[in-house]
Amino acid sequence: MKNVDGKERRFRPARLPLPCSVPSFTLQSKGSATTSTQGDVSWISFGSSWASPPSSPGLPTSSVPRPTADPVTTSSPESPAAEGLSWRVPEEAHGWRLDKALGLLLAVPSPEQRAQRPELFALAEKGLRARRRLCERSLVLVGGKPGIPGLKVRAGQDILILPEPEAETALSKAEDAELVQEENGLAALYKPAGMHSAALAGSPAPCLESLLAAFLPGAEEGYPRLLNRLDAPTSGLVLAACGEEGERRWRRAERIGQTDKRYLALIEGQPLYDFTVARRLDTDARTKSRVRHSDDPDPLRHTDVALLHPLTAAETGGLVEADGDALLMLVGCRIRKGARHQIRAHLAAAGHPLAGDDLYGASLRCRDFPFLLHHGRVSLPDFDAFRLPIWLSSLPLEAQERAEAFLRG
Repeated sequence: MKNVDGKERRFRPARLPLPCSVPSFTLQSKGSATTSTQGDVSWISFGSSWASPPSSPGLPTSSVPRPTADPVTTSSPESPAAEGLSWRVPEEAHGWRLDKALGLLLAVPSPEQRAQRPELFALAEKGLRARRRLCERSLVLVGGKPGIPGLKVRAGQDILILPEPEAETALSKAEDAELVQEENGLAALYKPAGMHSAALAGSPAPCLESLLAAFLPGAEEGYPRLLNRLDAPTSGLVLAACGEEGERRWRRAERIGQTDKRYLALIEGQPLYDFTVARRLDTDARTKSRVRHSDDPDPLRHTDVALLHPLTAAETGGLVEADGDALLMLVGCRIRKGARHQIRAHLAAAGHPLAGDDLYGASLRCRDFPFLLHHGRVSLPDFDAFRLPIWLSSLPLEAQERAEAFLRG
């Protein structure tokens, strides 16, 4: 087998981040590793577990007046100064989950507050899911730090809800969305990074789903419908069905493994050779997908990773904010069925998170994007769509050529 430079790979165990197995040798190291082989293709299984944030049990509550809030400007060492609405957690909410406490805090706005942020206070009536979205988008700070929905709050803590960053940005992103391909009852649309695939509870920002009717006016009644989704920071192709037959074809192709979805990604570190991550994912009701220690027996749930071009931060054209000699790798990822955060979680479990992906343990930061992940090609019988990412032109020419060859291959 050959490495990214086309040369025969050499075994250098000291640079491998995790125990692994390949056809010609076995690496022995501390801990344990699971390896599997299908036919003549060897793949590596990585395991990881994620620690849950500490929580404290709820304490007896007391009857106190409900809180009031005033617009304030606050700052903290962890975040820049930002205008927003601030509350102090009352005694009765001590020990509550953050998403529950938000329901209490948002239920009693002053007329001035409601006039300033009417869409925010409407969340008190829209339910728990909408309030969780605020937390997941890092718009809720507890003690100056982003709070997850399940964080247990303490009486006296300061909670700040930041202004919506999306309004203007999302409108400009909507202008960048476009129809890439329409054929045989299916359509592929380009979603720019920063735009949501579907509408979010409590968010007025435009999403790709809201543009479907304009892009596909000839769709059957009840259509078009989204067939897959991408995370907001991920750019690339999103599929839609223009009618019942197109949706049926897509579902069947996914079920029997006839869909081919190819992504480009910029990861931290420089692995030595191509690999496949086979670990099972737990995506139930989680902001962050958890990688299990057992393998998924369904190969359609695995992530294949091909090394395309090694880079340093200095060679990324300013995409990555790091010391110039920080090591990176442009890779191509191939999946058949997609699970929530599959590529992000699998890459992190392999020891090579997406550069900039804080949620999955990245140590580097990206300048204009949260991270660099792009769905560049999707194909199935009688349908094929292709789209390069806008950030690819910042990389060296050889990296661009290898990326395009991977997508078209």
